[in-house]
Amino acid sequence: MSGTGTLLALGELGAAPSPSDGGEFDAVSVSPGLAGFFAMFVLAVLVVLLAVDMTRRTRRVQARARVEERMEAAERAEGEQESPDRSAPGDDAGTEHATDDGEPDAGGRPRGGDPR
Repeated sequence: MSGTGTLLALGELGAAPSPSDGGEFDAVSVSPGLAGFFAMFVLAVLVVLLAVDMTRRTRRVQARARVEERMEAAERAEGEQESPDRSAPGDDAGTEHATDDGEPDAGGRPRGGDPR
């Protein structure tokens, strides 16, 4: 016998010729029973708890993002309010230079007089 013939012979020996009861499946014999119900109930409860936890975490992350966005907007607003008041050192753009003939400086005060 060849190797293929040996495998076929062993397969025929291991196979049952027909089902032992010979009848159709009924709902009682193929039902998962009480153990199956409890297993599915536990799985359903775990899925619900995971969904609640995921929702809570998502809301927390979104709330943190909103707070950070507000803080950045407030910092930008402070920076914009401070930038027109302060000019960079050495920045003479938009200011008038003093002359010896008493013309006003950038503040509108005449030069060369009382500093008040």
